[in-house]
Amino acid sequence: MQTKGKTAAKIIGIILVLLLLAGLVAIIYKFTNGFNEDFKTFYVEYDGEQILTTESEMHLVSGNTHRFDVKYTFDTENTEPKGYNVKIVPNAQRDFDFTVDGERYLYSKQGDMTAAFGLKKSDTYFELVLPEDFSLEYALQSCYPGKEVVVPEEADTGNLQPYMLVISSYNDSVVYHIALSVGAEVTGVELDPDHIIFTGSQA
Repeated sequence: MQTKGKTAAKIIGIILVLLLLAGLVAIIYKFTNGFNEDFKTFYVEYDGEQILTTESEMHLVSGNTHRFDVKYTFDTENTEPKGYNVKIVPNAQRDFDFTVDGERYLYSKQGDMTAAFGLKKSDTYFELVLPEDFSLEYALQSCYPGKEVVVPEEADTGNLQPYMLVISSYNDSVVYHIALSVGAEVTGVELDPDHIIFTGSQA
């Protein structure tokens, strides 16, 4: 009986070790984007979802406030906030010319556009406050107060993600790039032989 008891205890011990290893592997898988990236010691949450991939895309509805929580993987409730960095710059994949008081500029060379997004930064989260009339022209106009900014009509299409939200840990060891589009809430997509039609209502 004693031998059987020891055998059962060993089996239970082995099962517990295997479960622990399985849990550890699952955590590593999650925080490395399926073993394709380095382990994330810093991550972002938006609308209840964790952002753990270094490159992603997102649509923000104009007229709303959008909150992003920043977290360090091994921190506890008693850990002092480490800080983080956030900025919004042009998405280099969406390049075009625009004019300021008649002078031509290249969008990809614009630089920081964060001021246009109403950034409110706290220790463990930040908010982007977007007005109802947010547009690409509005964002660029914020960079050139008092001047006339003209954006080509074909460039100001909200679903083409003209902005890049860059969020990084306090020492820039972990960096997330989120390609942003801003506009009305997209409620559906209709497929057409020649076009993709986005449908939705204003925010």
